[in-house]
Amino acid sequence: MTVDFDARQSRAELREDLRAALLAAAARLISEEGLGALALRRLAERVNVSTKAVYTLFGGKEGLMEALYVHAFDGIASFEPEILNIASPQRRILELLRSYRRYALARPDLYAVMFGDAAMGLSPSAESRRHAWNTTRPMRQALRECRPGMTAEEADFIMRALWSAVHGIVSLELRQLIGGHDMATRLFDESFTGLLRHFGVPFDRELLKE
Repeated sequence: MTVDFDARQSRAELREDLRAALLAAAARLISEEGLGALALRRLAERVNVSTKAVYTLFGGKEGLMEALYVHAFDGIASFEPEILNIASPQRRILELLRSYRRYALARPDLYAVMFGDAAMGLSPSAESRRHAWNTTRPMRQALRECRPGMTAEEADFIMRALWSAVHGIVSLELRQLIGGHDMATRLFDESFTGLLRHFGVPFDRELLKE
């Protein structure tokens, strides 16, 4: 017999939809008014549910912030799906770095949860921090493809250096402290290409013109 409706599946889907809506609303609230505005009752009102729903899904404010932290890092992947299929590792590195910047500029609310003022007072679990670091796996893989023989430890270190540089530039750009979009682009490109050169990772600067 064919079952046309699965109530359990429907409930699970509704639960996931509600969870996503609460995370999105929490990110907007933090972006608009700061972390202090994130009261569970106010958040629930924004999504038109009871505070019980928030507690059921997240266990409280701490659990909500932890979930929002993971959700923010997961968002990076939404800017990457086609990039991962690029054959050239050099091109992949370029596009992965650019997608990181695009994500930060497009979603400053989530970026603030990852690194900014909204993250103050948040102490993600070791598991969540590992999850965040795992979002860098595509870049580490591309680095190793660019320079055969590179160890996983080298790729990790170079990734941290690249991340530190581009994060600093993006953070200043978000705060409008870097001289405008063109200046930020120039600093972004020069920083990561300089680091790649320093670590002996081949990169064709002509790619920057495409």
